[in-house]
Amino acid sequence: MSLSELLGSAAESLLSDCPTEPQLYHRAAGSELDETITLRLMDSHIDHGLLNPTFTAAVKDGRAVHPGRFSKDGQMKPGKLRALFNDGHTVNLRELQRTVPYLAEVCRTIQDETGYSLYVSAIITPPGRQGLRHHWDQFIAVVTQMHGHKRWPIWRPEVDLPVDDYLDSPVMWTQEMQDRWDTTEPNVVYDLGPGDTLVLPRGWVHSPHCVGDETSFHLTFALRERTVLDLARELVVTALPQRDFRAGIAPRDLHGDALVGTLRNVRKTLISYLDQVDLSATAETVQTALLP
Repeated sequence: MSLSELLGSAAESLLSDCPTEPQLYHRAAGSELDETITLRLMDSHIDHGLLNPTFTAAVKDGRAVHPGRFSKDGQMKPGKLRALFNDGHTVNLRELQRTVPYLAEVCRTIQDETGYSLYVSAIITPPGRQGLRHHWDQFIAVVTQMHGHKRWPIWRPEVDLPVDDYLDSPVMWTQEMQDRWDTTEPNVVYDLGPGDTLVLPRGWVHSPHCVGDETSFHLTFALRERTVLDLARELVVTALPQRDFRAGIAPRDLHGDALVGTLRNVRKTLISYLDQVDLSATAETVQTALLP
């Protein structure tokens, strides 16, 4: 299964440009994805403990419970996660491509298609309930609704192009932001039903909740968008065979005013290397390094 089965003909636009605005698409009903990844399958994972506690969360009205509530010594406690769900908690099953072969193949196909690494999560929310409240993601979220209905109020980004470890939502969140979101109408609202797929660029604030009297189940494919810095890092690593880059630096040159001079010399060496590197010969090495 490729992106086109999630987005239809719109997949080409995602492959040619990085998304900057949320967009709702409609995928073909009754696909192999619908037949294979069902709410019943997710229920069996929850009820039989077929989960890794490290990648499992239970969240209600923005508050996550401690993993000790449903696991012990790296194993799921029988019945505990189901009890939390029955108490109104959203169950988030992350990294499902590690345990569900079909989703592993889906992610591998999309990875080959995009050059992005990714993972997939299943989010199961009880009727009329909410898990996470306002937050933003550091990845492109391709959200495809599998069962039930979920409403997605969305606000424009608070920060510009967040990435992992920089401008990420838990670190940047403030009470002032929360108060503002609570009292400000969203920029757009999408109601997702089975067959709908929402593409949400990184940074857009959202606070989804289940509507109606059915359980909501959606998959989020988290595409780690490649950045200029990603390629720059890998391009620098290709300098490793050059003796100048493997030379040691004395401790005295790593402190105080001496460090400025050391950095100046390193910058000069790096610029010289980058000016003459054969990009055609280096491209394959960089491409291989970017994939897990």
